[in-house]
Amino acid sequence: MLPAMARVVVPRLPDSTAAIDPANGKQTVDPPTVVAIRLAFGVGKADSAPTPQSFKVTYHLSIPVFSLGGLDPDGVYEFDAAALFETITSRAQRRRWGLRLELELEQSPHAVSVADVVVTAPFEDDLGLSVLGQSGRGKPLPGGGRSIVVASGLVTSAADVGKLSGEYTMALHDEGGAVESASRPLRINATRFEFEA
Repeated sequence: MLPAMARVVVPRLPDSTAAIDPANGKQTVDPPTVVAIRLAFGVGKADSAPTPQSFKVTYHLSIPVFSLGGLDPDGVYEFDAAALFETITSRAQRRRWGLRLELELEQSPHAVSVADVVVTAPFEDDLGLSVLGQSGRGKPLPGGGRSIVVASGLVTSAADVGKLSGEYTMALHDEGGAVESASRPLRINATRFEFEA
């Protein structure tokens, strides 16, 4: 049996004005848009490895998202976070470090109350995915949409940074089957640079 891949479901926002009439048949909506890819390097308490509860972001590194697929023609967003993590941890030794991947998504105003956002990661469920923020449902945007930041669990060694690499998928889902979207793939490699030979 294959191990379960990490997955998070972000519930829709309640809004009685946007109810779906099943008589109209299945509605197709656009999948969430990826607006930011960030690598968050941070520390925990002085005497222990960072945990999800103690993690404090020290550096955010953003990878520009202007077309899905990165800068070179391989269709993968690439940054050698493993090498940077190794450099940070070898020099800044007064604290123990951790790293997580953050994906910022936007859901359209039309879809925000009719479908849940489903994000699947390329790593196993023991690393985990979560939604940042107190509500667990993202933040409203002007005009009625919402912004959601989905984060991986923490990796605490350079050798484990590669676990963040692979294909992530984002889609909208309605348990009743009245609403669906295509799946939006996002390929990331956290152990190489763009244009690397």
